[in-house]
Amino acid sequence: MKLLSGALVLFAATLVFAVAANELARTLRYVDLVYVNEKFEGRGERANSIIHEYASVAEEVSMRGECRSDILDAAVGVVLADLDRLNPDTDYERWVESAARAQNVVEHAVRCAPFVSDYSLRLAMIKRAAGEEASQQATLMSRAVELDPASMRGLRSRFAQWRKLDAASLKAAEPALTRDLTTLLGYASPATVRELLKQPSPTLSSYIFSVTMHLPEERRQRLERWKVLPKT
Repeated sequence: MKLLSGALVLFAATLVFAVAANELARTLRYVDLVYVNEKFEGRGERANSIIHEYASVAEEVSMRGECRSDILDAAVGVVLADLDRLNPDTDYERWVESAARAQNVVEHAVRCAPFVSDYSLRLAMIKRAAGEEASQQATLMSRAVELDPASMRGLRSRFAQWRKLDAASLKAAEPALTRDLTTLLGYASPATVRELLKQPSPTLSSYIFSVTMHLPEERRQRLERWKVLPKT
């Protein structure tokens, strides 16, 4: 009995060590990728050559089927930074290459973590850049809203996309758009409303007006006093 117990303890210890060693190996494999993503995220000027170099490393994340959240986030951040730095009007071939890489990595992230709203939103942004399809945009934007309906970070990111979508995409995604507008207009500060609804398209303005008409009277009057709503 003691021998069996000892064997079980040894097996458990070996298993724990193997798991820890595997996690360490994964961390070391992508430690530079995570560092590059954190160092250059959100900066106005990017070290273009470094970002482009590590975009290839980021692509390995999808090729290897890596699904650890910190590594996924770094891969998505780097490929999007690489895409963002390229101008399709002046460097079309490299932009197409970067867009294809970004789509592969973000689609992999969505498969790994379908519950992460930001991945669906990023995929919607990439696919729009390649050619806007209303049903596709509606599916991805609806999923993003469903997964993260009320956080300010999510609303900020989504309204950057809502303002860019054409009339057909907005119509296809009307329930999700209405939900986001109801949340924003009903609960956000007037300053935030003004910021997120700046320069809307005529179609988006019509949805804003429709949702505004269904707000409580006190809230509607407050928004009107602050003059934060776009003109219809």
